[in-house]
Amino acid sequence: MTDKEETTEDIKPEAGEEAKVEAAEEVKAEAKPKAAPKKKAKSKKKAVAKATVSVPAVKALSDKEAKLSPEVFAIEPRIGVLHEAARAELAARRGGNASTKKRGEVSGGGVKPWRQKGTGRARAGSSRMPHWTGGGVAFGPKPRDYSFKVNRKVRAKALKMALSARASEGSIKVIDGLPFEEPKTAAAAAVLESLNLNYPVLVLVADDDANAAMSFRNLPKVTVCNSSELGVADIMSTRTVLLTKQVLEQLNSLGVKK
Repeated sequence: MTDKEETTEDIKPEAGEEAKVEAAEEVKAEAKPKAAPKKKAKSKKKAVAKATVSVPAVKALSDKEAKLSPEVFAIEPRIGVLHEAARAELAARRGGNASTKKRGEVSGGGVKPWRQKGTGRARAGSSRMPHWTGGGVAFGPKPRDYSFKVNRKVRAKALKMALSARASEGSIKVIDGLPFEEPKTAAAAAVLESLNLNYPVLVLVADDDANAAMSFRNLPKVTVCNSSELGVADIMSTRTVLLTKQVLEQLNSLGVKK
């Protein structure tokens, strides 16, 4: 062995010393403070202030405060009378939308296709006859009036019977008024929620309650009707009738004999 080889062997550290060096390096690495993770910059969103809804003060009246006239709200209902009146109202609202053209309404056909005799063909006076291609329709549908007459006294009696049927079920709710300063659907929804009603609801308004009518008309399962246009079908198609004290006075006057 040469002198150079001896010197290189003397320089190599022992196995125990190598382990000590590695352990020291690991301790130094752990001792170094770790860099804190970068925080994501929060997007600054402007807080949108919610608009406050002013709900009108509506008070439900008790039976003593709102007296229902027995001549209007205490009549025994008869199914036949109610059915006839409701069917007449629905038929009067119906409007046919199917329409066809008769032979006199189809364009063309003013000239006789061929002479009367001598051709061997059948006689033809127009090319717009129903059995010709492009001709008019025979006995086709046309918009028409579906209404039929019901006696005035029967209609008045049926309206009272419908109101009596809802009154016997306890489905008529009377309130002091609907003081809506402006049309507001959110305020109308809050009013119905505070009254705890069964849907669908019929809201009867007076002629001067235009703001209230516009507030309730967009709500689901809510029908708005003017007290002067009230019908039997409107009452029978709902579970709760909501009306004001002013409308109640108008309905009580139906029982007054003129």
